[in-house]
Amino acid sequence: MIGISSRILVFILALSFASVAGSQGQSPERKSEAVSFNIAPTPDWVKQVTAPNEDAMGSESAGTAYLLVDEQENLERSASYYHQVRKITSENGVQNGASISISFNPAFEKLIFHSIRLARNGVPSNRLDRSHIKLLQREENTDRFIYDPSYNAQIALDDVRVGDVIDISYTVEGANPLRQGKYSVIFSMQWSVPVVRNFLRLVYPSNRNLGFRARNDTTQPTISAANGITEWSYEAANIPGRKVEDDAPDDYSPTRRLEISEFHDWAELAQWAMPLFETEAPRSSEFDAEIDKLKAIINPELRVVAALRFVQDEIRYVALKSGPGARRPTALGEVLRRRFADNKDKVLLLVTLLRRIGIDAAPALVSDSYRSTVRDELPAPEIFDHAIVQVRLGETTHWVDPTRSGQRGPLSQVFVTNYGYALVLRPGSKELTAFTTPPGSWPVKKVVETYRVRAPEKSAELDVISEYRGLAADKTRTLFLESAREEIQKQYLQYYARTYPELKTQKQLWYEELPAENACRVTESYVLPKIWELSEQKDHYELFLRPGDIQSAIGSPTSPQRDDPLKLEHPNTVVEEMNIEMFEDWPFQSKGDTVSTDFFRFRDDPTATGSHIQFNYSYETLKGRVEVGELPKFNEAITKIKDTLGYTLKYSTPEQLKKTRRRGTFNWAVAAAAICFSGTASFIAYRYFRDSRLPNPVPPPIDTPARLNGIGGWLILLAIGHLLRPIGFIKTGFDLLPTMLNTNSWRSLTDPIESTYHAWWAPVLLFELFFTIVLLVFCALLIALFFTKKAAWPRCFAVFLICSFLGTALDIYFVHRIPAAAESITGSLRDILTITVGAAIWIPYVYLSKRVKATFRY
Repeated sequence: MIGISSRILVFILALSFASVAGSQGQSPERKSEAVSFNIAPTPDWVKQVTAPNEDAMGSESAGTAYLLVDEQENLERSASYYHQVRKITSENGVQNGASISISFNPAFEKLIFHSIRLARNGVPSNRLDRSHIKLLQREENTDRFIYDPSYNAQIALDDVRVGDVIDISYTVEGANPLRQGKYSVIFSMQWSVPVVRNFLRLVYPSNRNLGFRARNDTTQPTISAANGITEWSYEAANIPGRKVEDDAPDDYSPTRRLEISEFHDWAELAQWAMPLFETEAPRSSEFDAEIDKLKAIINPELRVVAALRFVQDEIRYVALKSGPGARRPTALGEVLRRRFADNKDKVLLLVTLLRRIGIDAAPALVSDSYRSTVRDELPAPEIFDHAIVQVRLGETTHWVDPTRSGQRGPLSQVFVTNYGYALVLRPGSKELTAFTTPPGSWPVKKVVETYRVRAPEKSAELDVISEYRGLAADKTRTLFLESAREEIQKQYLQYYARTYPELKTQKQLWYEELPAENACRVTESYVLPKIWELSEQKDHYELFLRPGDIQSAIGSPTSPQRDDPLKLEHPNTVVEEMNIEMFEDWPFQSKGDTVSTDFFRFRDDPTATGSHIQFNYSYETLKGRVEVGELPKFNEAITKIKDTLGYTLKYSTPEQLKKTRRRGTFNWAVAAAAICFSGTASFIAYRYFRDSRLPNPVPPPIDTPARLNGIGGWLILLAIGHLLRPIGFIKTGFDLLPTMLNTNSWRSLTDPIESTYHAWWAPVLLFELFFTIVLLVFCALLIALFFTKKAAWPRCFAVFLICSFLGTALDIYFVHRIPAAAESITGSLRDILTITVGAAIWIPYVYLSKRVKATFRY
């Protein structure tokens, strides 16, 4: 009886018809010359099933239309019968359909061919020729040390044309003796391509108690029993193809399948699996020496860590493609001698080491395919495709995976994939045990980039310090252990060269371990020629800085037109700090952003002081998947971040600023505001002038001589001052207007992305403009009041002097908030003192002078 590992592989290969290259594998249990196959008629227990008419085919065939998928099992005979009929519909189908590959394990299985027929224009021909069948041992992903003990029977059909119908049938007999007569299997009932008819039949003795569970399918099977034999059959027509997205979650399985198991509960499965992880301790001096070395470590946790590092680092991992019950464990003495092992042998070696040094440890079966959903499956060996180790230290339980590599630090920082549940192989185990990945082992990457930016046309420098923790440290450490330093240097260089093509290495890449934790650090140093880019208008330079690691972690929006959830790398935390040391003080202000969703948290927090700018970013995932209905919300959040990620710094040389000011367009917004404000001020001044006229002149003081009535004496100085004073304000206005009425010069001071920007420029310039307008209108009003000898003039003149003092003081305060515009404190005090002295002289004069009282009476 074969399980999911071989059965699903057979059908995937048969339905896709991809030719599989084979070569020698690791220590086959039979010599290749002893492996063979038979040719015989279809067994009499098989129910003959005919393929549907070709007219039933759908239009979606991708080059090959699958008319029939027929699979039948006989438990009493340990036989599995396969029958498939397909039609070639295009040249692409000819390329793929001409190759047939059937997988079986010759250690306990026998392959029997019944027929291979090709029908052309309704005329069949026999294509079953022993001489055309080659047996090759399978070997997959040798670069990742993943091997498969099975063999492939490969047939390359010749003279295959569009329109041909290929009919294949064969039987695989035999059962893995380690199953101890227990049957379990997972049947696929839906594939990535459409199937016109699917027939599934199971024949077994009625006294065998099998559990059945259908997934993602409501089709009901037909069950009949006679003469102590039960026959279970399932049939479906026009099964649509279901291709799962490559970026779907690992435990996501939407296709139809049938689970069958003779294991009634988890306790029974654990009882069956425990002997498969038992073997005698090796009798070797090397093993004893390792035990003595571990016993010399007093701290129990450090003992576990040392044992784990020995198994991970000293024993090379070779992954055999087989489930936990596919073979007996290798003798540990042989494992130590050859220095390589598969998952089961590594787990067994670590458990044996730990138990010999007084540590409570046990193997634990986990599922990489089902993860947390394994608890919803029928108990069966097929659902478990990996094993790890459970370690108990007092009241604390740890989980470790000896097949991983490059792990360091305490047990609380040792990463193990979050499988969700494990079947711990201990006496008395009755249920699955829940566990999670230790938070201290979650991947955290912190990147600190320091840019030393100089003026345009000069080279900048970039130093990068990347610290990796948890799983991120494991991956980085493995990279440095398994790759040449020159190759890694090239990879790191190319990462930044995509942004800065002329990047050059300043110092060699430096890698170091951080003591007492599972962490490492990588230091890079580069020279960046021509980091500034000249704008298209050539009126300024630009420097765009984007956090590349944050951008990579966030990813891109995905198409909402999909049927499957989206997998997110979780847990995952990336922190990126960008320090920019500018060549001069650089006014920069931005409030940044924070985005918090159900899927992740993102933070952008920029700061600036003097010539130092710092961009602080962080990204942290909160869940591992995005459901289809959540995709619009997820994409919206990603797009919002992508559109604002990064900052552009702009710099204009003095020559560019002059050209810019000459070329800039008219700033209608400021001009309109100035016109509206001056019009309003003028209207108020006119109304005041008109309404200030007294109904009757005020009589002159009794004791005032008549000669004092009129503009004379000190009033002549005030008259001259009134006439000349507007000239100063007009000059001030002409000094302000070129900057404020030119869009380029105005933007250079008020746009946050400009190098000359400061938050106080806009309010200071507008205050000075409006204050100048007020004083200029006030001057006009004073002239009119003065020469018409209105009684309101003394009061207005005093108010004017007070307003001049307050306005000047405020302007000086505002200007000193801008480092680039601030004058010396001496000059500011001189301006204030001049106004103060003038007010101290003229305000008492206008209120006490007899000439003023005798003259301004109307």
